[in-house]
Amino acid sequence: MNAKSAASLTQSTPEDVVLRALTGDGAAEREVCRRLLPAVRAFARRRLRAASVDDFAHDALVSLIEAMRAGRVAEPARIAGFALGICHNMARERARTGERRRTLDARYGVTEADFAAWDADFSVPREHLEDCYSQLTERARGVIRSTFCDDESDDAIARTLSITEANVRVIRHRSLAALRACLEKPISWVGA
Repeated sequence: MNAKSAASLTQSTPEDVVLRALTGDGAAEREVCRRLLPAVRAFARRRLRAASVDDFAHDALVSLIEAMRAGRVAEPARIAGFALGICHNMARERARTGERRRTLDARYGVTEADFAAWDADFSVPREHLEDCYSQLTERARGVIRSTFCDDESDDAIARTLSITEANVRVIRHRSLAALRACLEKPISWVGA
């Protein structure tokens, strides 16, 4: 998007921006989200812990874009109310999920504290992970990094490395197996 069209969006009325967004204009969708973000965050801050606010806002705005693309926004002038409705529905669903979780925790005795303790049992020292990662080939490290850090598809990784998608999957599978085997071995500082 060039500077002129960005300026025209920021100077447009909310209804005009929403109308452009409803036609599939990605820049207009982002502008709608930018304008509504403070209100969505304020809604979330009143109901959630600080760590969850941005996740809630992201989910709400993605749901709003989905609704605009699906043609479910009937009155563009009332987009803020529509977004608020999404927020209410999401908050209600999260509350129901929390209630179900508390009921199951009470019934079966497994709590979030148990999960935290179990996770702590399986934690790996960062140095050990880095050592094991460094033992992989450059190509294997590239596949792991592109998959889990850059969130690239197998197709994109294959094009970057000039290999087939099947080869990407094989390299990833073997690299993860090698990492797992290395991490399960005790650290030996004798050979270091």
